[in-house]
Amino acid sequence: MYRLILFIFMTFVLLFFGCSPDDEHIDTGFIPVGEWVSQYDKYIITNTHIHYSMDNSEWDLPDDVLKGNIERAIDFSDNSGVLIIRITEATWFTVNNFTGLYYSEYSKSSIKMTQAYEGFDPVETASLSAALSLFTVDNAGDHTAMWGTYTK
Repeated sequence: MYRLILFIFMTFVLLFFGCSPDDEHIDTGFIPVGEWVSQYDKYIITNTHIHYSMDNSEWDLPDDVLKGNIERAIDFSDNSGVLIIRITEATWFTVNNFTGLYYSEYSKSSIKMTQAYEGFDPVETASLSAALSLFTVDNAGDHTAMWGTYTK
């Protein structure tokens, strides 16, 4: 009888406390590598770098450029996440600071991406640890007003 009670108790513990939900996502550090192009701009993403460019000559503004080293890749789901970038060259961001490049709806041929902005101001930090705390799935809505759709 003692073994039966122990078996039932252990089964209960394992069922309710020992198992994680099937839909819990495990971060793999995925990077959406490729040349991603829209009608107005493009991203070239490698395993270690990003290069964003937009020709603003038709609006008589300087070209928009963001280049940087990928310091961390954090995926929020199987098709969304953020790349934490150390900025090496930029039109609007500060060189050597960190920013986030959010992506969603990733597939092998298309993706939605946005740089971290609040209103018209770029969102950036001076340290990687601050960037890791700032560019999270919970804060994505605060930094993502306008998503672009890109194809390979």
